[in-house]
Amino acid sequence: MDEKFSVTHIAKSYAGVKALQDVSIDFASGLTAIVGDNGAGKSTLMKILSGVVHPDHGTIVLNGESVNISNPVSARTMGIESLYQDLALADTLNVIENMFLGREIVTRRFGIQVLDERAMAKATDATIARVKIRLPNPKTAVRYLSGGQRQAVALARALYFQAQVLLLDEPTAALGPKETSAFNSVIKELVDSGTRVVMVTHNIPQVIEMADSIVVMRAGRVVAKVGPQETTEQQLLAFMVGSQENIEEVSPQWAETNHR
Repeated sequence: MDEKFSVTHIAKSYAGVKALQDVSIDFASGLTAIVGDNGAGKSTLMKILSGVVHPDHGTIVLNGESVNISNPVSARTMGIESLYQDLALADTLNVIENMFLGREIVTRRFGIQVLDERAMAKATDATIARVKIRLPNPKTAVRYLSGGQRQAVALARALYFQAQVLLLDEPTAALGPKETSAFNSVIKELVDSGTRVVMVTHNIPQVIEMADSIVVMRAGRVVAKVGPQETTEQQLLAFMVGSQENIEEVSPQWAETNHR
């Protein structure tokens, strides 16, 4: 199977304001970090990839085929899981129900198909344990959970269903140092197992440490594609704000031809 995952010539405008302009990215194996200042278009791109927003133009390719990601449910069906800043969890449902929402485990009793609540509870406990972020009773509604605990539920869901692509939007913003370390360990485990991870973050040190490739966006465009070994935090910041002097210090094969 062709495992290619890419976007080509993606464009999106809101009331005449261009949020994305001709964005093309080939998401290689491993972790691709997307960085940029506020308004660069990062979150709009992630919402398009997760089916929350539809592009005005452009193509998304998954496994070598052009796909239409019509909504978050269709994204998950394709193997694309998402962790947002405002996590896509159902507040009134509990941890177990959110883990298996739309993909419940069923069994047959007396010839009737029913939910296998015991199997789902067992799977939830085991998967949450891998995330290493402590949660209360899994039958607690997620609206009562902290940001870090909600993050754990969403990450556990991606782990359990063996996401082909995992989209992360500022994933550690609500986490403390211990939780961040545990979270990063799980992300590395997913990458090692073959999951493509796309991460939007302002945490530049985390990008340098974890990313296999880095895409820099500015004003709705891709302005650079760099490897973590070929750049520094200062140079990434220069790309983000458009400091031409520092941009020119980067090996030219990594920089896009236009620095608008």
